[in-house]
Amino acid sequence: MKKLLLRGAAALAVFVAALVGFVYFQFSQLMAKEYKRPEFTISDEVAAADLELGKRIYGVRAGCVDCHGEDLAGKMVIDDPAMGVIHGANITPYKLSNWSDEDIAAIIRYGVHKDGRSARGMPSFDYENMSKSDIAALIKYVRSVPPVEKESHQNTYGPVGRALTVFGQLPLLVPASHIDQTKGFGEKPAEGPTYEFGKYLANSCVGCHGSEYRGGPIPGGDPKWPPASDIRLGANAKYNEESFRQMIATGISPVTNLPIKPPMPVALLKQMNDTEIKALWEFFKTLK
Repeated sequence: MKKLLLRGAAALAVFVAALVGFVYFQFSQLMAKEYKRPEFTISDEVAAADLELGKRIYGVRAGCVDCHGEDLAGKMVIDDPAMGVIHGANITPYKLSNWSDEDIAAIIRYGVHKDGRSARGMPSFDYENMSKSDIAALIKYVRSVPPVEKESHQNTYGPVGRALTVFGQLPLLVPASHIDQTKGFGEKPAEGPTYEFGKYLANSCVGCHGSEYRGGPIPGGDPKWPPASDIRLGANAKYNEESFRQMIATGISPVTNLPIKPPMPVALLKQMNDTEIKALWEFFKTLK
């Protein structure tokens, strides 16, 4: 019996070592893989873009500020031994002066770095449906801010983060591999208090709440984060337009009557204007 246990333990050790080796090898392959992004130009659109719209997309609608910070020089996003230490990059002109407008657009829309490899920690899948005009406005804003002379932090990746990435459960670390590199930019409806505009804005919610907005564990999130909520509000009797507006304004859930927990961007929600709030309600109330 003792020999059998020893053999079993030895076999298990060999299996675990092989699995770890497989994960680390496949992860390195994914990190090194190069992608061919579509050919496009966007410089004319950037030149003509609305700078204030770009600032609003950065700070409110797309939530870029959560990872890149108020000064755009980057900040820590995840710090967990199992998952890794992930920082938003410095995206001020100090770091992007030698990037073309197309290079910046490609990492936003397609998750493809200037060097051809996938971006790491960039939620480009949230921006797959963003219009060319909105991305151009965002680029114009990024180009306009003062340079911050700070190097981007070197990200590190923990064993669980590597394993989830290899098995396709953590798109955040290799977004380019989860995006159709042949598709063009999204179409933006007219801005207004409408279902169509609300659906367009809600694309930024997909990364945490899922493509069907059903919620659940947040892919690649800090293990301490609570699961994302189901935001199919048409199926929840606690929500009507008034309670939705109160939730946005106060950060208090009408379901629990408690403050909404991070990483829900409560501070950004409070900056939404009436058109954005009404449009989101018109969309989310239809989901059941």
